[in-house]
Amino acid sequence: MTPAFWCIIISFLINYLLAAIGGWLTVRQTGRFDINQPRIQERELTGAAARVQAAQANGWEVTPVFACCVFIAHFADVPPEQSTLPAYLFVISRVLYMVCYACKLSPWRTIVFAVGLVACAWLIRMAVISTP
Repeated sequence: MTPAFWCIIISFLINYLLAAIGGWLTVRQTGRFDINQPRIQERELTGAAARVQAAQANGWEVTPVFACCVFIAHFADVPPEQSTLPAYLFVISRVLYMVCYACKLSPWRTIVFAVGLVACAWLIRMAVISTP
């Protein structure tokens, strides 16, 4: 399995890590975790708990985009050693995004998110170039 494919798995694991942290922060803020109505409880969160939940939601939205970009590059026969750097860049951007979101660093969060999108575009660009 190529490093880019491992990065897809890592991206999903980051989302699960955010879910765990978000659950812990939810219990810390509210004293319980409402397993029957977690979405309703989530809407009532504030502060770091709300930001971590939002970062997790964003992760679930952007990870499939990244996965599709990796697959497109793979099916376009982009050599794995070329797709590794943008894949690593995406994963690093997700970790930094998580930190920026949780710590309320809004301008940096936007910049880091854009870096992740650039990594996805980089993979697509390599696929376009390698296709005859």
